[in-house]
Parts: sequence; structure tokens; C-alpha cells
Amino acid sequence: MPQSPLPRVVVGSRNPNRIDRGLFPDGVDIRSQKEAVDSAERVVFAAVYPEHYYTLVGSATRLNSGEQSNAEKLAELFPESRVVKGFNVISAWALQAGVHDGSRQVLICSDCSTSKDTVLQLARSMGFSPMDVGGLCQSRDIEEAPLILFPSWGGQNNFHQLPLVTMNETLPAVALVTLALVYLPGLVAAVFQLCRGTKYKRFPRWLDHWLCRRKQLGLLSFLCVVLHAVYSMCLTLRRAAGYTLLNAAYHQVKADVENSSVGQQVWRSDLYLSCGILGFGVLTLLAITSLPSVGNAFNWREFTFVQSGLGYTALTLSIMHTLFFGWDFAFFPVAYPYYLPPMYLLALILPCIVLGPWVVIAQFYISCFLYCQYLIKA
Repeated sequence: MPQSPLPRVVVGSRNPNRIDRGLFPDGVDIRSQKEAVDSAERVVFAAVYPEHYYTLVGSATRLNSGEQSNAEKLAELFPESRVVKGFNVISAWALQAGVHDGSRQVLICSDCSTSKDTVLQLARSMGFSPMDVGGLCQSRDIEEAPLILFPSWGGQNNFHQLPLVTMNETLPAVALVTLALVYLPGLVAAVFQLCRGTKYKRFPRWLDHWLCRRKQLGLLSFLCVVLHAVYSMCLTLRRAAGYTLLNAAYHQVKADVENSSVGQQVWRSDLYLSCGILGFGVLTLLAITSLPSVGNAFNWREFTFVQSGLGYTALTLSIMHTLFFGWDFAFFPVAYPYYLPPMYLLALILPCIVLGPWVVIAQFYISCFLYCQYLIKA
């Protein structure tokens, strides 16, 4: 704005003495809000919250609220002034960096054509591309434009979920991927042996290091599973969980619903909890047998069965736990904000790759067994 053809730029603040003048370019005056408005010749930019209307931010906090826009409220408060809505879709970065980066389009609307032409010319002189979208009744659409890209902007603050809920969503994903990384190098090693036609050649250095770190990866996965179990049990102790139950009970009473139980959801919760508990038990057994004092008590066949056979069992139960948890959520568009898949789907990619070849081998052996049984009976 200081680089535009405006004669001067005055910034108004409720506490001008607390503003660092170094934040603004040279030639910008910092005064109180009343002094800034009194010194304005034609154009006044209003960017304060509606609750501070005695001293209006131009952004909506909800989509399709049906309420008046902030610009229309401002026009009612100052009937003798001409209100022009604009610069809502321009980011602070674009305003600071100029027109060299970011979007250049500025949507402008007003009921006064003369004032609107003035702001159109001002935006054009600043290097932006102004667009006249009509009267002030269009200001609601302009104010809601940022919410279309960021639906949670201006809504409920969910940062309180970071310490417990977000951690509890991250830990199982890390545990599942880490457990898959324990058994993936075995498949890679098998591919190398099949391609070479022998098992007596050394593996590449990176694969050798990976194979030697499988125990550490397995213990890390077990740690994440234990923390996930503890976090899950603590979810019901949160104050927010009590509020959620109260809200659900209120909506049920308001809707006059006597029994809100859904059989499908009951099956879902029981299945994913059962698979999770079984997987946790098998992983606990794997962690115990990885101790040298316990592992030395097994012969090679027993140790291989526990670490390999039960390991793939734990991986299968973990995948089933995740699938039952997600249920059919992945088939709804709401599961893909910003066109990104949910985290549990991303966490399933690597475990499914590890388990896929064993599923194919199992199907092959079952087919061979059934065919042999058929030949014997024939």
C-alpha cells in the first residue's frame, strides 16, 4: 500500500504506543484509531473483529450460517459511510511480498459504484487484478471463500487433542509400519537369493544392516503398542470425553430416541478391540522371547516358530485391527480432506505388501492340498 499512488498511509491502533514502528515501511504514520479515521480523506480499511466494533474482521467463521456478513453489519453501523468489501482472498504473505508470488485476484463488491471504482483502481495500482462481483450482498460469499479451502478456520479449536488424541492416532500407525519393517527385509533377502540362484552370496551392506536391526525395530514396535494401549485406556478419563457423552445424550433426548444402539457399530467395535487385544498379546510373547535368557531356552525350530510364525500372526491381527477400526469410513468423501487418504490407510500399505506374498503362497499350498485330496478320492 505505501508503494501505491496513495498520498499517504495511516495505520490506526487501539494502543499505538505499543506498536513497533520498525514493522512498517517508511512513510507510514501510526496513530490511534480515531485519529486515523479523522485523517483519512477517502478510503478507510477496517480489519478488526466484530466484538471490537466500538474501536470487523472481514472473514466468516462458519459456512452457510445464514447470518449477515461482516461488511453488511458494518454498513448498518455506519449508514453515512460507503462500505466496500475486498482483499478477503488475498493472504498476508501476498500482501507483504507483493504481486510477485501468490494469487493476484481481488474480489470486490459494494452498493456504491463510485466507492467501488475507487477501491478497484487502488487494487489495480497495487499490482493486483481486481474483479467486480456485484453489490454488498455478495460479501458473504467473499468472506466464506477462505473457509472453502480451510473448513476448520474460525471454528472450534482442536489443539487440545494434540497431547492425547493425536498421539494415540500416531502411535498405532508407527507400530504397524515398524512391525512391517521387521519382516520386510526377509522378503527382500529371499528375492535376492532367488535372483542369484544361491543362498551362499553375501547380501548388500544396507540389507545386512537392516537384517541385523530387526530386533531393535521389533522392540520399538512393541513400545508403541504398549503406549497405544495405555493412551486408549486413558481416553475415557479425559474431561472432553465426558463432554462428548453429555452432548450425545442431549441430542438423543432432543431427537426422542429411546435406543441409539447400532448393531453394525457394536460388531465393529467388538471386532477391532478383540483383534487389538490378541495382537497385543502375541507381540508381548514375541518381546519376551527376544530376551537372551528366554530365547536360549528354545531350540532353533521353536525359536523360528515364535519369531516368524507368531510374528506374521501378530502382523495379521494388527492389520485386521486397523481394518475393523476404519470399517467403511474410507468409502466416504469426508475421509479425504484436501484429497489425502486417512492415516490408517497409509499405515496399511507396507504391512499389506509384506503379508501379500505369504497370502499367495498360502493359497497355493491350500490349492495343492485340495487337489491332492481330490486325486486320492478319485
